[in-house]
Amino acid sequence: MKNQKVKAFTIMEVTITMLITGLIIGITYTSYSIVIKSYHSFTIKNDNMAVLVGLDHVLKRDFDRADSILKDSAGITIKKNDVSIKYIFMPDFIVRNSVRNDTFKVQTQDVITTFENITNIEMQATAEQNRIDGLDFTLMFQNEKIPCHYRKLYSSENLIERNPNAVN
Repeated sequence: MKNQKVKAFTIMEVTITMLITGLIIGITYTSYSIVIKSYHSFTIKNDNMAVLVGLDHVLKRDFDRADSILKDSAGITIKKNDVSIKYIFMPDFIVRNSVRNDTFKVQTQDVITTFENITNIEMQATAEQNRIDGLDFTLMFQNEKIPCHYRKLYSSENLIERNPNAVN
């Protein structure tokens, strides 16, 4: 019998291969986890921004289409045709009650309502005395304060209807 050499790797070659493979797997896993965390934070930020954009959209639309906007004890009521939309402002969220209820999970501060640049601090006796044409508040988004201003330009027809007993 002849001594035949069997082709094989030495223990040192196998060890070096395993070391390189382990490094590649470790780098790949670390890269993957970084990408997943970045995507997750991007998704959360994007979802929060979508809430802000949605709130801004419905408030602008409701202010533009409103016949009258009235202040009440919890927030504001927007009336257009026969539909009444109520916004309730709480420190950690805003609720929009209409045909479909919406909750916007945003932090609000300093909700101020005005009519002809005069701040409405307390509730008045009649609904017409609680009419507003301005809404100002501050949103907290990622530890930044975002001021929000909404204005309603009433037509002269709406303002004449305001006081039917006015003497001209």
